[in-house]
Amino acid sequence: MKSFLLLILTGCLTSAPLWGREIEGVAIPEQIQVAGTTLTLNGAGLRSFTLLFVPIKVYVAALYTPTPLRSEQSVAASPGPIQFDFTFLRAVGQSDVTKAWISQFAQSVGYTYPGYEKDRDAFIALFGPLQNGGVERVQLIGDKTLITDSGVSKGTISGRNFQRAFLSLWFGSSPVAPDLRDALLGLK
Repeated sequence: MKSFLLLILTGCLTSAPLWGREIEGVAIPEQIQVAGTTLTLNGAGLRSFTLLFVPIKVYVAALYTPTPLRSEQSVAASPGPIQFDFTFLRAVGQSDVTKAWISQFAQSVGYTYPGYEKDRDAFIALFGPLQNGGVERVQLIGDKTLITDSGVSKGTISGRNFQRAFLSLWFGSSPVAPDLRDALLGLK
């Protein structure tokens, strides 16, 4: 009987975990399927900001890629698919979601192109209010950027130019948060 229990315990400990890691109570899968491709967790981290000296935890971000990407250049050059998951740690109203995306695009996008403002505004308009635990998902597949908000497909922005602008939010010269950039790249 001891041998049987040891065999079961050993099997449980050596089998591949269902979840890659956990951050702030958010379980993050090690692998996912996107457009028929297995993507592996490249990195994940916590987005927080300080308001009046009080740190506020906003969301857990996870980046999935077909191969490990450890630099800004490798992410920009990746043919994809790529998936970002943003799991919110608090409820966020519609106006705050919109303000946050507008602010991040204004502060962090390092790449623009003719028609950028129209694409940016269309992207931001696809997101609604979020409940605690709500997930915003952005997938880059081919030349399409697909947006899912709280499990509901919201729309698509076409073109590699928008993808390049979106990626510059996280990996450009002025990223949303340098510590989050490093976590998504699996550097910390």
